[in-house]
Amino acid sequence: MAQTNYGVILGKQDSTLTYPTIGEVVSVDPPEFSQPEVESTHHGSGGVRTFISSKLIELSPFKATINYVKANIATLYTDMRAGTIGRYQVAYDSLNAEQFGALITNIKTLPADAQKPDVLKAEITFRPTDSISISS
Repeated sequence: MAQTNYGVILGKQDSTLTYPTIGEVVSVDPPEFSQPEVESTHHGSGGVRTFISSKLIELSPFKATINYVKANIATLYTDMRAGTIGRYQVAYDSLNAEQFGALITNIKTLPADAQKPDVLKAEITFRPTDSISISS
């Protein structure tokens, strides 16, 4: 049965190995998984290019727009300035989540308009590195 993606939460792993909430996800374009090929053409391949798997999984950079509170997003600024790789989780519900290591490469707070009050929002760019796990 299909699951809804409503109620997605972004968390960052802490010293207790849990993922406290950094922000409520407004939108996320999850990373693309790829396993690049390596050309293995040789003189005996009969005039046909051949390829083998690199066996290196790569995750593309991706962005998430979140609602946040200043205290929670401050850890992301600290990690970005220090170049720290953090462990993050995008939790779709209590059973379905993606956990991954990533560098924060960009934080863009979104405009505030006094005539149309809104929640604090930021667009966070992640560069996944390390491993990813998907639970369900």
